[in-house]
Amino acid sequence: MTLEKRVISRQLQFDTVAVLKLKVLSQVVTSLRMKKPISSYVELFYDENVISWSKRLLNLSGLWPHNRNDVRFFFYITYVVIFTWLEIVTLLQNIHDLEKTLKNITLSFPTILIVLKAMMFRLNMHLVLPLLTVVKRDVKLGLYKSEEERRTVVWYNVAATLFSTSSVLSLFFVPTLFYAKPIVGCLLSKFNNCTLPYELPMKVNNIYEVTGVQSYALLCVYLIPASMLLTIGATGADSLLVTLTFHLCSQLSILARRARNISIEPQIYSPEMRALVERHIELLQLASILAKAFSSLMFIQTLGLIFSLCIVVYQLLMTTDSGEDINTIHFIIYSCAVVLLAFSYCFLGECLINESSEMQVACYFINWYDLPEQYTRSLIFCIARSQKPSYLTAGKFYVFSLETFGVIVKASMAYLSVLKSII
Repeated sequence: MTLEKRVISRQLQFDTVAVLKLKVLSQVVTSLRMKKPISSYVELFYDENVISWSKRLLNLSGLWPHNRNDVRFFFYITYVVIFTWLEIVTLLQNIHDLEKTLKNITLSFPTILIVLKAMMFRLNMHLVLPLLTVVKRDVKLGLYKSEEERRTVVWYNVAATLFSTSSVLSLFFVPTLFYAKPIVGCLLSKFNNCTLPYELPMKVNNIYEVTGVQSYALLCVYLIPASMLLTIGATGADSLLVTLTFHLCSQLSILARRARNISIEPQIYSPEMRALVERHIELLQLASILAKAFSSLMFIQTLGLIFSLCIVVYQLLMTTDSGEDINTIHFIIYSCAVVLLAFSYCFLGECLINESSEMQVACYFINWYDLPEQYTRSLIFCIARSQKPSYLTAGKFYVFSLETFGVIVKASMAYLSVLKSII
């Protein structure tokens, strides 16, 4: 064996333990996907166009990158800003009452985040255009070439669809309950037991003095769109992020599978490997664009999750000590929802890290020792590039992964300790 051959062999035999870990992880994921055939129920959630749900949500607020509607966005953001301003006024009016202040913060903080997220996405939505163009091209050319690849595409596609639909339904359901509770109570009593001032559906400051049923009804009518518009703002950009990330994960997984199964015959290997490398470069560039487009938005979202979890857990402790069972259940559900949302983002980032690192495992297990030297050099570059995985960041401070989930929970508990010591 020549010196150059020994150098190449030594370079390829890198960090075997890490490679084996990645291989085991990929085998576990593959076994989960391949354990059973795709059922008809799963097929119901399969979106052939990949981005249909995100397009529907963002079109409602005028924020779909390919069809930007400034007029629609103006009316949307104006309504949400006015609603948020009324919540902030209510918060300032109750600033001397600790219990009311915490409740108002719990309700108003998510709407403030929605306004900030909408503005951030509006500023960076042009960065997403290359991603959407590639997704449309992939759909047109075909997302898969075999049944195994189809299972991978369906697995990630259905996961994105379930995230979008469940987020919309749950986030629409919660404010609707807040809205309906006082109105239903008054309707059932035929307003006999409803004394002025009537309890508004949302915890907002009165635009004008409520002196009767007619003025109360006008305020209720104004607040009718709140549930839908807040749901759109909370889920639109997040749905697009999840959809695009899972699409990249599925294509990276397919790319690694094709690399692992590539023929080592020189006449076949050379053109196929060139196509795989070009596709790999394209997917890595798209992952970088995705991280840049959503970095500032996810930074705001991460801070919001940390702060919200801190406040909600504090209120949960207060209601538990006071023996208010109904409020305790409410805050348990709220805190579980916040924790689940934080875990979803971190799991999303973990999937992207794992799938972008899978290419090095695939290249490592090619029979490179049977290839000519010029081909083994190209494998070295593929392996070296794959050792730096793609990831989602929150303002370049946090890298979303399962490890980051622990950091978020620890930070929330640290702020909770500070809050308890101050109050």
